[in-house]
Amino acid sequence: MFKFKSWIFCLTLLCALPAMAAEKWKVTSLDWQPFSGKTLPEGGAGIAVLRAALKAEGIELVVEFFPWTRAIETAKEPGYAGMYPSWPEDVPAEGFTKSPVLFRSAVGFVEPKAKPLVWNKLEDLKGKTIGTVQDYGNTPEFMALIKNGTIKTQVVVDDITNIKKVSAGRIDGAFIDLANLDYFLKNDAKDIASTVQANSKVLDTKDLVLGLNNKFENKKAAEIIKRGIAKIDPDKIIKDYMAKHIK
Repeated sequence: MFKFKSWIFCLTLLCALPAMAAEKWKVTSLDWQPFSGKTLPEGGAGIAVLRAALKAEGIELVVEFFPWTRAIETAKEPGYAGMYPSWPEDVPAEGFTKSPVLFRSAVGFVEPKAKPLVWNKLEDLKGKTIGTVQDYGNTPEFMALIKNGTIKTQVVVDDITNIKKVSAGRIDGAFIDLANLDYFLKNDAKDIASTVQANSKVLDTKDLVLGLNNKFENKKAAEIIKRGIAKIDPDKIIKDYMAKHIK
């Protein structure tokens, strides 16, 4: 009887081991709809991609949301895998490493419907005031033209502020992720959706990565993400998420 009970105990313990040993990754994120946000279903479309990639490798994802600057600082602390999602150029060189690409998204300009931006090359926007968001990298060519004064800019703390400024005629346009713009025009900015639109030209298609904390205990994190991404379809996950949750 004793041996039988011992066998049952060992079997129960062995069955419980996978659950007990499940690895958890904690990351910081920001409200950057539709890709991430504390009020979004599943945390957002981009979060759904990272969660699926990690799940494919037997890892559970925990997400904490902060304003972007605080998300970066918090992600430096031991115990955090990093901050996500981020354009590669926005991953700080000190303390972080860029992960393999998790998904991609198009960027461009939001403009007034009554006065669209007309350009073939970015230099054609000379003298225009284009809004940008603090701590966002935008694109190298665009930022170079701001730095040399060809394009003027006004910096704000978030994209919704830029959309409102464009609507009010306070700036000529603003740099923005086009999926982000589409989300706002259907939600937070739907009252001004009749006054603004996406410019007809896509400026670039940008990679989104996890900024890996160099202090994170799992030193094979980048390799794990690469394997996980290979097992899923990020584009389909985002497309299905949008169809289900973003109306």
